[in-house]
Amino acid sequence: MKKALIIMISICITSNLISQDYFKFPTSNALWNFKIAESMSPPYEWTIIDSLGQNIIIDNQDYVEVYSVGLGNPYVVGAIRDDTIQKKVYFNDFTTETLLYDFSVNVGDTIFYYEPFNYYKTVEDISYININGQQRKMFHLLNSLYGMNDYWIEGIGSVYRYGLLYPLKPYIVLDGSTPYFGCFTHDTISYFVDSTCLGDCPCTDWLVEIMENVINDSEIVIFPNPTKNSLTIEFVCSKNHYESFEIFSCSGKLLLNQEFFNEKQKTINLEFLSKGTYYIRLNGEERNTMKKFIKE
Repeated sequence: MKKALIIMISICITSNLISQDYFKFPTSNALWNFKIAESMSPPYEWTIIDSLGQNIIIDNQDYVEVYSVGLGNPYVVGAIRDDTIQKKVYFNDFTTETLLYDFSVNVGDTIFYYEPFNYYKTVEDISYININGQQRKMFHLLNSLYGMNDYWIEGIGSVYRYGLLYPLKPYIVLDGSTPYFGCFTHDTISYFVDSTCLGDCPCTDWLVEIMENVINDSEIVIFPNPTKNSLTIEFVCSKNHYESFEIFSCSGKLLLNQEFFNEKQKTINLEFLSKGTYYIRLNGEERNTMKKFIKE
C-alpha cells in the first residue's frame, strides 16, 4: 500500500512539474496586434488584430478559430490547437494542418515548414522573459528564407513582424511595407513591444483605430448609446440601402448576424451581451458602414 501511495505521489509531482514548465496557448479573450507601415500605396499604414473565436472540431481534434481584422471585414483565417503534451501548436486552414510552433526544441534544433514555402527555422538561443510575474521561455530563431529573425514566447507565439501566424509568412512584401508586431493581451497578461506601440497600445486602442476607418454613414442613427438592453437602428433617408447587419466584439469576433426586411427602423435585443464596447456593421450591395456602441 505504501509503495502504491509513493508511486501515486510521484506521478502527481511529476505531472505538476510538467504543467508548470509549459505555458499553454489561450483558448479565448486573446489579441495579437501588428502594424503594416511604410507601404508605397494607400493607406500607407494600417493595423491588424488577430483574435480567437469559437471552439470547433476538425477531424476529431479540438481547435479554436482565429479571426483577423484590418482594412477589410473581420474573417476567419483558420484555427489553432495546442498539444500540451508535445508542447506543439498547430494551425489548420480548414484544408491542411501545419505545425505552427514547437516549444520542445533546444538550441541548434531545426523546424521545417513545407507550406506555403519550403524553408526552415533554426533555434539560435533560448532565454527567459518576465511577463506579469511569470518566467516564460523565449526562443530566438533564424529563418533560412531571407535570413530573417523570429522570436517566440511560450503561450503567446511569435512577437515579431506578423505575430501569431508569422511562422507561416516568412516572405518579404513587394510594396516596400514592413510589418511590426505591437502587443499581445490575454485576460490579465500583457506583452508590448515598446518601439512599435509608442504609447498607443494596448491592442484594443488599435482596434478602435481600425474600426473607425470604415465609412460612417450619416444617414443612419443608432440609439440609445450607451445602451442597456436594446439598440435601435433608424434610417434617416427614405431608402434603406442595407440588407443585413452584424455585431462584433472589440476582438473582432462575430456575435450576431441578421437580415433587414425593408425596415425604416430596427430594434435589436442586446440582453445576451456583457458590458463593454461593440461595433455594428451594416452591409449592402452599394455600401457598408460601421458604428460603435457601448453596452452598460
